[in-house]
Amino acid sequence: MRFLSGKSQKEFENMAKKDEYIEEAYNELKKLSLDEKKRLEYEARERALHDYNTQMQSAERRGAHETLMRLAVNMAGKGKSLEEIAEVLDLDTDEVKGLLKESQQSNHMHVLQ
Repeated sequence: MRFLSGKSQKEFENMAKKDEYIEEAYNELKKLSLDEKKRLEYEARERALHDYNTQMQSAERRGAHETLMRLAVNMAGKGKSLEEIAEVLDLDTDEVKGLLKESQQSNHMHVLQ
């Protein structure tokens, strides 16, 4: 109820600084009070930021996966056993087998292109 009893924007802001739930409600109230055009622009910007962050996280995961695959291939090429590769990369042997198989399939696809 404290949120509703605030009389000015400044009071809302002060309450929002002290309580994360009030802050969330305050932010929602601000969004609702924007005019339609500004609200649509705000929502579009929020979606764009979300999409960007999702793409960046996906790229990071792909990069990490690619790095693990290359390390597994390089180690296998130097005669390391599946167990040794798994230990160094902190994976289980089935994951190492999957990386090596994926690398072979990837290389095969590059040759066909």
